[in-house]
Amino acid sequence: MWGLSNLAKKSRQDLVYVEVHDGVGEIVLNRPEKRNALNLEMWHMLGEAIETCAVNSDVSVVLVRGADRTVFCAGADISEFQTVRSDSASNRAYSAAVKAVVTGLKKLSKPTIAMISGYCVGGGTEIAVACDFRFASVTVKMGITPAKLGFVYDVEETKMLVDLVGPSCTKDILLSARLMHAEESFRIGLVDRLYGEDELEHETFKYIELLLQNAPNSVRGAKAIVDSLMSGMSPDDPGLKQIVHDALDSPQYKEGVRAFIEKRRPNFPRL
Repeated sequence: MWGLSNLAKKSRQDLVYVEVHDGVGEIVLNRPEKRNALNLEMWHMLGEAIETCAVNSDVSVVLVRGADRTVFCAGADISEFQTVRSDSASNRAYSAAVKAVVTGLKKLSKPTIAMISGYCVGGGTEIAVACDFRFASVTVKMGITPAKLGFVYDVEETKMLVDLVGPSCTKDILLSARLMHAEESFRIGLVDRLYGEDELEHETFKYIELLLQNAPNSVRGAKAIVDSLMSGMSPDDPGLKQIVHDALDSPQYKEGVRAFIEKRRPNFPRL
């Protein structure tokens, strides 16, 4: 496996790489000849890329995208399943690599966005669902297809899908294993925003700039509370209430109020 220092040195010729600019950490899937189908090496590299973004103080928002921006991810590389996922024992190791990616995205304190176009299938949809937001082009085709291969979708990832689109739509997605076009994905809530292919990148970065302008303690605090409530934590949990109290004692709150009174843009630190 690649260490974090090695990953930081990786280039645009690699299967997964990270670009950091203007507060954004872009995690790029770069196997266009296979529609970014994820082999086991890429799952490991994705997990390390997420960790790189988590610890990099120059990264405030994490964006996951395909390298050529016309395809996100066609799913797992099924051609290697006979070796890396041949039975329940080997599947446990494979699933651990996948789970590290999904859990890493879910636990990031920084906002995460999947910018998706073209095929977003199987593992691609899994990654997208693990992000806070899914911005898609009208070219997107989404689906989860274990029913075509004879295995059952992971329990935790199924719960994430149910939380996002509800039980009926989740059953439709998993039982039919069909691909949905952009309009249906948007209608059921699998996609948050839908744009023309030429608009997607511009609109995504315009939204990222909105996030970067806001108070870091407000953005991260709200994300932490929502994620905790969705995981079943009680609204009365003292830790959640402390997030609210701590924000009111922060310099960011004082700066925000002062800027409002003075009719100027607040000078917040980066997320």
